Amino acid sequence: MKDKEYQQLHDLPKELDDYNVNIAAQFTQSKIQGHGKFTANEKFIVIQNRKGHHRKDNLTYVLRSKKGLMIRIDINGKTHEHIPTPHVHIFDETHNNGIDAIPLSVFKNYPDLSDDATRSLIAFLDYNNFETQGLTFSQNLV
Repeated sequence: MKDKEYQQLHDLPKELDDYNVNIAAQFTQSKIQGHGKFTANEKFIVIQNRKGHHRKDNLTYVLRSKKGLMIRIDINGKTHEHIPTPHVHIFDETHNNGIDAIPLSVFKNYPDLSDDATRSLIAFLDYNNFETQGLTFSQNLV
């Protein structure tokens, strides 16, 4: 994705389609639909992935738009390019379309480095400019 296009989509105020959010159970993932707050035709999907095969504590977040992958944050998971988790992959030209792994600690404005499934989801939503006021969370058991 072009840098300018990525930045415009990232900065766009967003909200979820449903304010009742299901947290993925361990070994599963959940998909959460969203859209631009003032431009409803801009659609987004947030994926909370807890499908660790080798690591039972795997936790990854992905944001997609109609134009493709935007960002992936690995809270827990495997090391990439000698960079341990938590780290970030940004799918724009500057960051080699997601190939480069960047330590999450570099992002001083990232709100919370928790590995708790609910707190880390809220942090991911906040960082990506989703409205989080009024959200309710429930734990999927399977």
